[in-house]
Amino acid sequence: MSGLDRMIDPRSIAIAGLSADPTKHGRRVLRHLETMGYSGQVFGVNPGMPHVDGVVMVGSVDEMATPPDLVVSAVPASAVASVVLGCAGAGGVVVFAGGFGESGEEGRQREKHLRSVADRICVRILGPNSGGIIRPDIGLTASFLTCLDRPVEQIRPGPVGLVTQSGGTGSYVHNLAAERGSGLAISISTGNEADVRLGEALSIVASLDAVQVVMVVLETVRDGPGFIDAVRRCIASGKPVVACRLGAGRLGQELMTTHTGALAAPTGVLAGVMDTLGVHVAETPGEAYEVAENVARLGRTGPRVGVITHSGGLAILLSDLAERHELDLPTPSRGLVETLAPLLDQGAADNPLDMGGIIGGPSRFSDVIDVVASSGEYDVVLAVTSAHPPAHTASRVENLLRLQSAVPLAHLWMAGDQGDAGLAELREAGFPVATDPRVAVRALSVAAGQPLSFVERPPPIPGPVTEWGLPFMTTTGASSAGDTADAADAIGYPVVVKIASPDVAHKTEIGGVILDLRSREHVIDAYSAIVANARRAGVDTADVSVEPFRPGLEVIVGGLFDDQLGALVSVGIGGIHTEILDDIAFAPAPVTEEEAMAMIDRLRMRLLLEGARGAPAADVPGLAGIVSLVSRGVASGRYREVEINPLIWDGTWVAVDWLAR
Repeated sequence: MSGLDRMIDPRSIAIAGLSADPTKHGRRVLRHLETMGYSGQVFGVNPGMPHVDGVVMVGSVDEMATPPDLVVSAVPASAVASVVLGCAGAGGVVVFAGGFGESGEEGRQREKHLRSVADRICVRILGPNSGGIIRPDIGLTASFLTCLDRPVEQIRPGPVGLVTQSGGTGSYVHNLAAERGSGLAISISTGNEADVRLGEALSIVASLDAVQVVMVVLETVRDGPGFIDAVRRCIASGKPVVACRLGAGRLGQELMTTHTGALAAPTGVLAGVMDTLGVHVAETPGEAYEVAENVARLGRTGPRVGVITHSGGLAILLSDLAERHELDLPTPSRGLVETLAPLLDQGAADNPLDMGGIIGGPSRFSDVIDVVASSGEYDVVLAVTSAHPPAHTASRVENLLRLQSAVPLAHLWMAGDQGDAGLAELREAGFPVATDPRVAVRALSVAAGQPLSFVERPPPIPGPVTEWGLPFMTTTGASSAGDTADAADAIGYPVVVKIASPDVAHKTEIGGVILDLRSREHVIDAYSAIVANARRAGVDTADVSVEPFRPGLEVIVGGLFDDQLGALVSVGIGGIHTEILDDIAFAPAPVTEEEAMAMIDRLRMRLLLEGARGAPAADVPGLAGIVSLVSRGVASGRYREVEINPLIWDGTWVAVDWLAR
């Protein structure tokens, strides 16, 4: 077994820093292990050898006859390295203490030393600054989090596995799950990630059969390739990933630096990468948990959703949300409308279906659900309970629980506190139940998505950019006004003249590009203007390039190597509007042509590529091929950055301008 396998399923646990003081972290861990019924061996580690009832005490971990599977380090930061030094042969060490990389230079050096000690003795480290591991099904509570202070019967296993970099947020999610009558299959708090990082924790959580959906709360990604690979494998195995990212804004990133000791990847890049991977991103940890829990209860569904409500306003709201999340709400067939007619009270047999009056018999709601679910026209039904006579709640829920739905049935319960008893009954019965329309619709969207297959990455292209097979524009270099004009005469008008200098990344910003030149005289004037503009910008060069003027639809294709996420590729609207319009998609490189097509499909400019206002459609598969080529080139590691801008479509694709670092 690997170190992480032993840590999440330990046969023996040593608590370093265990004392007789019930308020200390070590003693809290022991108490929770006892109350949760952990069946493995538990040892105490403390050089002072205090007496603790029922626990064998040792001075250090290396005094134990057999190294434990899990060591819980509940000692101050200054003592952690010495504890870890004695843990050779153990599965791993959970380090609670803060005061490491998140606390300044001294802390960073302390964390670096801790990592070197762990490497020397080949033991895994979870943390430091970790909230620990909680796995209710085996009574594993290697954690000091306050969520464990609730009654033991409320610390239940559930279908969601959680990985979080924030221990406090993990405690909140456990409490949220308990409040809803559910729980978590496992939670792992990775903290500062001196050793075990986000991707590894995701993989080990997803390996548990009890985990149906993986939830992740992240502040930063320290090992991008590992995180990306783990997410791909989770989703390919049929376990959706729902995420909440903390620190996406400027102030949030500043606060996060003090919290985790790491800077986040730029918001748009990480968001784009997660979108490409198929990660479903929620706004808050609470929303992420509720979506994950509902998806786990729903299982895989399909794209056709039937919505049943008795509120016209909610029907409108749900229609808007469904459109935003690209859910399919098929209109009921004529036959289904006729079957439903006797069950509606001045309502509308549409989708969402409005049942009309709510004063009639309580069984009418479940009758309508049964008809819609049995019609064969929908893959899943969302039953919306809004405010209704409190006297109807018990019989309504009784009928719903008795209903044998032909397709998965999700509930949106918006009855207010008058319906709390019914809400609790549905949750206790294991139904997917949301109380927020956004959560319900997002969960349906996740459940309707199909698992992405885990495909082999296309091979990198190791050579220079000019050998990648890209459709570069043919250009002619010149170093004087006369040579520039001669080159234009040879190419044929109209032409473009550009500054040619490795010191200028964006030529238009210094007036280094003049387009649509239609005579020799215009070219000579343009040459003089460009050289003068360059000198005003501090670039002393007389070199320019001359090329045919080919106006058309402009696209940007880029590749970069990000310190956190690794090699990335991007595609979006090009030319001078790239930064202004912010229509760009990112993906981990390399990508297949099919994956590149999916990136292009997410762009707002996709409509332009299809041919707007009578313009001819662009060769989108050809563009996808170019994106794939660039992704394979940047994946070789030769370049820090590659940018083709613009890549122009005027009947064929041509790379007009490019740079590489």
